[in-house]
Amino acid sequence: MQVQGKILAVDDDPNNITIVEELLADNCDLRSATTGEQALEIAQDFRPDIILVDIMMPGIDGYEVCRRLREHNTLKHTKIIMVSARAMVEERLEGYKAGADDYITKPFEGDELLAKVRVYLRLKHAEETEQSPHEVTTTVIEKLRAPVIVTKNIISDVIANVFGETNPILRQQLEIANDCMEYLERTIINFLDTSEIHSGKVELQLTLFSMQTLVLEVISLLKPNTASKKIDLNTNMPTEELLVNADRQKITKILGNLISNAIRVAHEGDNIYVRVKDLQDGVGVDVEVNGQGIESSKIDELFDLSVQIEEYVDSEGHNTGFGLEVAKVEVAKELVELHGGRIWAEKRPEGGAVFSFEIPTCTETETTTQPALSSAGANSGACA
Repeated sequence: MQVQGKILAVDDDPNNITIVEELLADNCDLRSATTGEQALEIAQDFRPDIILVDIMMPGIDGYEVCRRLREHNTLKHTKIIMVSARAMVEERLEGYKAGADDYITKPFEGDELLAKVRVYLRLKHAEETEQSPHEVTTTVIEKLRAPVIVTKNIISDVIANVFGETNPILRQQLEIANDCMEYLERTIINFLDTSEIHSGKVELQLTLFSMQTLVLEVISLLKPNTASKKIDLNTNMPTEELLVNADRQKITKILGNLISNAIRVAHEGDNIYVRVKDLQDGVGVDVEVNGQGIESSKIDELFDLSVQIEEYVDSEGHNTGFGLEVAKVEVAKELVELHGGRIWAEKRPEGGAVFSFEIPTCTETETTTQPALSSAGANSGACA
């Protein structure tokens, strides 16, 4: 019986890799790694169905590899089988605790390995073919978006006096209703983004571009939103171009979510600073609100999606929209981590907050360079 699937074999002993290749290479798309670090890198792009990982390796051991793999939503259905000469019960339990699905002891029988691979390929396929929560979510959201758009269009027509002169009091109420519909639409979009990310179906389309250029583009789109609050939106960026090999659309969403959050929570007269930093092996971006902004007690909650179910109100009883801000930051967090980066928030002692993220600058992955669109444009060609 043939096995079909994508297998990643991880072992620092080339002889063990050879044994696995002899058993599986003819019937599987097989990749191999000799270190834990290499395995983590390959897994992100290859997205194997099954990972066979040794425990005792130099550097990152098999337990740590397993733990780190389980942190990625894109690999949540991947089955991990630990293959090791360490056969004590305590060692097996440690493997399961780290997130392994099964354990096979060296030296193993070829038929046993093949049988386990077949079982876990079938299990993974069954999990993926069932209607996922994301598919259910997508269906529901698509049914919600149409009436929201229709309602917004009707409200806009009435406000624009398409059906005759609108009473000023009615106009005021309709403007409030329109704001509510805008809020609902943004909530729907962010919820769909979050569901898609957690489904593990998001794939990165890598291109080479200038982070400064992208920041300026996003700011130019969002700056009109600062006018009504009299907020100053400032930038601080190095003159030397910082190129990143990343998904431009998703980095745009990250920047848009963080900057629009900063604008939303800022008070009249506050300043917002967007800083781009050269980290040598990466690029960092800070979005800082230097006024009172978000309450200090809520900074950590912005990275906890569960707080969306709570209602946040201001002193006058109005909905603050904090749940929506959580959704935006959660989306940004997941997208940053998909790029191998990290994101965090810090409280400013004098009030306000700083939201920061870092992503690697450039890798050897083949990319398509996007041309610069502003004065901070990108060099065409390779990485800086």
